[in-house]
Amino acid sequence: MSNARLASLDLRALLLVALLALPLAACAPGAFGGANTDDPVVAELQRAAEVIYHRMELGRLELGAYTTTPLVDARIPEGATLTLVEYDAENGASYTLLLTSSRFPQGAWRITPRGVARTAGG
Repeated sequence: MSNARLASLDLRALLLVALLALPLAACAPGAFGGANTDDPVVAELQRAAEVIYHRMELGRLELGAYTTTPLVDARIPEGATLTLVEYDAENGASYTLLLTSSRFPQGAWRITPRGVARTAGG
């Protein structure tokens, strides 16, 4: 076969693979703990996780270390649980919180000094 014919076949194969992969790519966020951000439950949990993160950051600025004190009156959505997974009690330099919900069991929100990350439910 000529080089031109091989290049044409390679291009067709590449286009076919790309066309077949597009529908799968649209499903990928759900496969890895993602969620439809249009879902009001997901939006409410995402917002709560972001508010908790910012409260922790403001607490660190005001108190000089991370502490759960700023979360005492934090409002969390119905069915949600906020769990302290990890905390540097000696220095108050780091923490890990996990926000889960019975209303959205397929995902969770991990909150750390780096920010908020959605994870697969467990």
